[in-house]
Amino acid sequence: MQFNGEWWRTVRFAIKEEGRTGRLVLVLVVAGIIVGTLIMLGHGFTVSVG
Repeated sequence: MQFNGEWWRTVRFAIKEEGRTGRLVLVLVVAGIIVGTLIMLGHGFTVSVG
C-alpha cells in the first residue's frame, strides 16, 4: 500500500465521520439519561402523591 495523498484524505475523512458518529451517540445517550430521569421523577412523584 502506498501512502499517497488520496490515502491520507480517505483516512482523515474516516476519522472525521467517526467523530461525528461519536458525537451523535453521545448526544443520544445524554438525551436518554435526561428523559429517563424525568420519567423516574414523574413516576416517583405520582407514587408519593397517590
